[in-house]
Amino acid sequence: MGKLAGVRLSRSGALAGSGESVRFPAWAVVAALVLKSLLAVSTTGTNDALTWEHDLSTLRTKGPASLYRNGVQYTSPAGKLYQRQLFIHPPAMVSILYGLGTLQDLSGLSITFWMRLLCSFADAGAVFMVWLMVRRTATKGLIVLLALSPISILVSGFHVNTDPVMIFFVVMTVFLAERRQNSYAAVAFGLAMSIKLVPLIYLPAMIVSLPRNTVRARCAVIAAATWIAVSMPVLARYPWLILKTILSYGGATGLWGFYFLCGLLETMGIAGPYNLYAPAAKWSALLGVSLLPFVFRRFAPRSSLFVQCGSITFLFLFLSPGFGLQYLAWTVPWIVALGIKPAAGYYAIAGTFMIAVYTEAGGLNVPGYADLLTVTNWTMLMLMGLVCWAAIGTVVWRYGQVALGRRKGGE
Repeated sequence: MGKLAGVRLSRSGALAGSGESVRFPAWAVVAALVLKSLLAVSTTGTNDALTWEHDLSTLRTKGPASLYRNGVQYTSPAGKLYQRQLFIHPPAMVSILYGLGTLQDLSGLSITFWMRLLCSFADAGAVFMVWLMVRRTATKGLIVLLALSPISILVSGFHVNTDPVMIFFVVMTVFLAERRQNSYAAVAFGLAMSIKLVPLIYLPAMIVSLPRNTVRARCAVIAAATWIAVSMPVLARYPWLILKTILSYGGATGLWGFYFLCGLLETMGIAGPYNLYAPAAKWSALLGVSLLPFVFRRFAPRSSLFVQCGSITFLFLFLSPGFGLQYLAWTVPWIVALGIKPAAGYYAIAGTFMIAVYTEAGGLNVPGYADLLTVTNWTMLMLMGLVCWAAIGTVVWRYGQVALGRRKGGE
């Protein structure tokens, strides 16, 4: 057995151990909830907050078809007309939006407050499930760090998007799957995909982890049935419009990772790498994470699903040509597999990057609002983004070391 930065791991990288269980740091979870709630009630958030508000307004006045077909377009607090924002969320989010709108009407608190509160409780649930999975292998400080992650505080308390809720259901899927409660895990996976379609990147790992083809088929049916059930009745009315819209989204490209580096070379007259990479960028990211479970199966067959999902998350973000700050919420729970020092370092780098972007985007005279669509000092932010991207790449490398049972000074 090897020990890597506070987490006892088998040589295959699977979370394992027979140490004493650490106590759940409820105080840290409550502190994070309070801080996120204070942010939610005292700030507007980012452009996403305004988009959700206009989404709800369009739903109520024009219906789901108009929202999926045309999206929303509105002006900034400074009076600038923003580009059109498409509604690229699965149809279950339509029902959730209506529900949050009802809470807004009853309470007088904005829909964006309720969305952030929902994300904050999702974070707390994810921390609890991660603790249940690693409580005999991790230190208490590591779980405290997870609960107080600056990424979670900034995304759930300020940004305003549904990524923390999605990741909560993905963590629940892994939690149930590692306890061989496969049918319930399939339900959780269907719910995760009902928030966003991003969990599809974990699908190959989920399939490979199941013992037999009959179990795989049953779980696929359960997950699909769950997604369809919670998508009704909107899906039944506009199936092709919805599928076309939500499958067309690819994130903001050009400002992240290899795509950004190839773009820089093109501006210097070296167009070859960009011409080769750009058309295949999205597909190379999807191919990479699709093949990764089979690499684990070949070289580290005893690796836990938790470790595999962490590797997939970081590899996808490292290879992806598209990026949004809220995507960093996907990484929060999985990094605990590497221990407290790598987790603290990664949280610090990513958190600093996020604060820098929000601060630069908050130049308008609007308290608590970050106008991400009209940022001007992109040079500094892109350089910081490269540092964050490099940190993600380093985490990918560390996951490889963990999966292969390697560590400094180890066997």
